[in-house]
Amino acid sequence: MRLPPLRVLLAAPVIAAVVLAAGLTWLATVASRTLRERDAAVREGILLRLGSEFVGLLREVGPDDAATAVETFLATHGQTVAGIEIVTPRGVLVERGRVDGQASEVSAMLGPRWRGLAGGAGREFGPGRELGPAREGGLGRDAGPGWQTALRLRLYPAEGLGTSGALPSAIMAGALVVSFCLVVFSLLAVAGLAQRQRLAAAEAERRRLEALALAGAGLAHRIRNPLAGIKGTTQLLLEGAAPPLATRAERILAATERIDTLLARLLTFARPPEANPQEVDLAEVARRVAASAGGAVRVTAAEAVPAWADEEHVESVVEELLANARAFDPEGELDVEVRRAGRQAVVEVCDRGPGLAVEPERAFDPYVTTRPEGTGLGLAIVRALARASGGDVTLAPRRGGGTVARLAVPAARR
Repeated sequence: MRLPPLRVLLAAPVIAAVVLAAGLTWLATVASRTLRERDAAVREGILLRLGSEFVGLLREVGPDDAATAVETFLATHGQTVAGIEIVTPRGVLVERGRVDGQASEVSAMLGPRWRGLAGGAGREFGPGRELGPAREGGLGRDAGPGWQTALRLRLYPAEGLGTSGALPSAIMAGALVVSFCLVVFSLLAVAGLAQRQRLAAAEAERRRLEALALAGAGLAHRIRNPLAGIKGTTQLLLEGAAPPLATRAERILAATERIDTLLARLLTFARPPEANPQEVDLAEVARRVAASAGGAVRVTAAEAVPAWADEEHVESVVEELLANARAFDPEGELDVEVRRAGRQAVVEVCDRGPGLAVEPERAFDPYVTTRPEGTGLGLAIVRALARASGGDVTLAPRRGGGTVARLAVPAARR
């Protein structure tokens, strides 16, 4: 059974958390809206009941006593009703209290005492005005005892009537906070899992390289003694040897020296020297190494780029990176850029060679090389030296062609 990629496994908890957060927010929105709709229904019901009660009171009084009836009603129900308007076909008859906002409206069919307000002839009444004594006439017909007058009664609710207070807002705020915490927790958990995976992979790689280095170191020690004998014998043969024999002896001597160099590098990789970090100017080191590297090397740097690293290690790393770049770009100009990037001091060596022939991380494995004369240990050694000072070395393609080799070490604190 093939397991899903690690990236998919790490993304699953975040996606689940986002879905749960969205669902929780939706439920909180529905609950808040339901509470507000319930509050509106309760408020409307209370006002309609009070409106019906007030209509009964108005039937017992005439227009002349309407203002007094309104004031009495507001005094009695002030915690429920903030304002009242009595509206006739001619305009507002009485207006008392706070009459802004949304009101509940009740239709009132009043008795003969109100027949003079039914409409038709007569004067118009503007908002906020009170009608004077009811006048008969101008109706165009005889109003009998059973005649009814249609008015509208508007009741404005008191502040906070029939509301759940801050409960809807608290539900929404709580849901948003819980959703945010859920997503953040999932991100932190995924980050922790990813970090754990990286540490486990790094530890496995460290153990693999350590075992490989120890095996190589043991082999190097065993080879060095017979190699020294071969080298010494070859040097003796060279003394006074005839040209054909001397040529062969020189080839043997060159091969032994190359093997000796490989063994020395292998021992360095197996037991890299301990770092002695101190404040070092990366810009000054880069300029010094570039001056002795030969060829066209352009260094771009600030006046000083202080770093906290082992100076000898840094110098060895920059030398190796320049040598690799020159091997792939023999005639071109190499660019060396030194700068500070956040908490790191960085040296980048850029060439215009053919580019990387293997994966960038694969190039740091021991004995992996694309150079015929290479040992495959140079990059492995420089990474070990950089990491001993708390830094690292990486490779990346260069825009426009070539390779960028990047050394990053901790910047010095100032």
